[in-house]
Amino acid sequence: MTHHRKAGSIEDKLREVLNVLSPDEIQRATGKKVATFYAISNPTNDYVLDMDDAAAFDAALMHRGLLPVFAPIFQEMTKAALARFGGAASVEMDLMAGMCRLSKEVIELHVAASEAMAAGKLTPALRRTLARESQDVMDHAREIRDAAEPPYGTVTKLRAEG
Repeated sequence: MTHHRKAGSIEDKLREVLNVLSPDEIQRATGKKVATFYAISNPTNDYVLDMDDAAAFDAALMHRGLLPVFAPIFQEMTKAALARFGGAASVEMDLMAGMCRLSKEVIELHVAASEAMAAGKLTPALRRTLARESQDVMDHAREIRDAAEPPYGTVTKLRAEG
């Protein structure tokens, strides 16, 4: 029987992870069988995903070059709780999302360049495309740098700043 999972919910994200990782990867990451997590992903059950299991899933995803699924959700939950109690969300939370995005972009760029070089298809047009994409990655790195520590004094400007 199909169960409706609220989009973006822990159960929905868990179901996505179960579709990406193999049963062996799940067993290695968590020490638990995949059936356990199918039960947890069923919103009609009262089971709750353990924080350690969520972190293990994120680590397994990142090991495969994919973005973590649960860390951003827990960060948003933390921000909401801080707001309810009058606290300010930490800058580090936004930096984590930016770093995850940057890591994914670097990996995708590396894979594209490596595959083109291995296939002997690194044409001048593809080199220009990769150079533009590299510049975009550097621009995103600058955004993260500036969010962590706004520039002051003489700072080397990148293309988007010039």
